Amino acid sequence: MVSMQDIADKAGVSRVTVSRVLSNHPSVKAETRKKVLYWVKALDYEPNLIARSLAGSRTNLIGLLVPEIAYPFFSEIIEAIENQAFYEGYSVIICNTRRSLEKEKNLLGQLRQRKVDGVIAVPVSPEQTGAYRRLQVPAVMITKRVEGFSSVYISHYAGGQQIARHFLNVGFRRIGYIGPTRDTTSARKYAGFRDYLAASRTELTDVIECPAPENMNASLVHKQVKEYAASRGLNSQVYLANDDITACEAIAAFREAGFDVPGDIAIAGFDNSLLAKEISPRLTALAQPLEEIGKKAVEVLMDQIHHGADPRMYELESRVIVRESTMQFAPDSGQREPAVMPANK
Repeated sequence: MVSMQDIADKAGVSRVTVSRVLSNHPSVKAETRKKVLYWVKALDYEPNLIARSLAGSRTNLIGLLVPEIAYPFFSEIIEAIENQAFYEGYSVIICNTRRSLEKEKNLLGQLRQRKVDGVIAVPVSPEQTGAYRRLQVPAVMITKRVEGFSSVYISHYAGGQQIARHFLNVGFRRIGYIGPTRDTTSARKYAGFRDYLAASRTELTDVIECPAPENMNASLVHKQVKEYAASRGLNSQVYLANDDITACEAIAAFREAGFDVPGDIAIAGFDNSLLAKEISPRLTALAQPLEEIGKKAVEVLMDQIHHGADPRMYELESRVIVRESTMQFAPDSGQREPAVMPANK
């Protein structure tokens, strides 16, 4: 069985230093911490967390609440959080809220019983966060700006603007949108997209209203895109989809209607999850820095746990990743008329 002394011998430090690293003592240099944690992982060392919790007031546990674990966007953030938490000497309890306020409340109660040192969360409702305050441990919110809590997020309004700018720069003039227009972050994304186009004297040709998928089963998106196409026709050269899953479902609906993507209709997603890189054609998307969001959330939480830092807002940069799905026009080609699907009479 690997001991703390074995770790110390391999890392070339004292046993006390190893103990300080595992308890996140602030006096340990970053280079030393990294070296010790390397050997902790390499030797598969399992510290006696029960003894450590009895010796101090911390359990070295973090609660993580997300709406859907299997959703590619969240699974990538979860991985980044778990990796960074391990580096910091913490374990993560992953909770799936299923976007239910009642389940979120129950899960927070369970985390309170487990005496977690802090929480990272995508709150079900940014306006109803009383249960997080009652937890009485540091909490960091991710993907959304939540007043009164440290938050790590991007500007969805600016993200919508970035996609609109890309469409106009490529040469698209008949432009559509697929997704919600009235939900929190989706509403801000849509507003930024619409406002940038309007400022450039370009009106949206199509707005296909449909809810954001709650999980990988996005059949409702597929159905509503097909119904819109059948009743009103597809009049746009390119569409912004609210997220990558919506984009995938829209592509399937376009193809069933006989359109080539991107030859006839181009499309971009939002998030740049694994789906964007794996679908054919590969999907242009507004890239949220998923790994950076996860790592930053843990760093901010550690600062609050160990130093009592006040809540702060961290708005991260996003950018458009251009791939095949919007490469309808060569840079020097002329403008092309949109491929229009007429509405059923």
